[in-house]
This record gives sequence, structure tokens and C-alpha cells, in this order.
Amino acid sequence: MKNMFVHLTNYSLNKDNNDFKVPTSTDDNSAHKRTISSMFKTLREEGMDTDKMWSEIKEIIVKTILTIQPELSHGYRAC
Repeated sequence: MKNMFVHLTNYSLNKDNNDFKVPTSTDDNSAHKRTISSMFKTLREEGMDTDKMWSEIKEIIVKTILTIQPELSHGYRAC
């Protein structure tokens, strides 16, 4: 692999890439790091149902927290 940054999605690692493009504004679609609102705007323009997508993201977050709820409760009671 010649390009060590080609598949990196972690900003803390990829920011050291010489080709990293710093955003000039919150709506800069040419930069490597984008705001979620900018990403969703692009997805809407491409025909994606971003309201449904956001709802599904929230469901995943809730389900993730529910899986660790017993450990969270135990830690809370232990304190």
C-alpha cells in the first residue's frame, strides 16, 4: 500500500495526511471533514429520505443504550 491514508476515516489520524482538505465553512462540501447538516443536505439533494435516516439513527442509539442499561444502573447504584 503506497497511500497509508486511503482508507482512514478517523479524523485524528487522517488530519496528518498531506492531502487533507480543511473546511473553509460549515457548508464546504470539498473538505474531508464535514458537518452532519452538510452531509444530510447533500444526501437530500441526491434523493435520500434524510428524515427517515435520522429516525433510524436515533433508534440505533436508543437500542445501543438499552443494551448497556443494566451496567449503567449497577454503576449508578454502586456510586
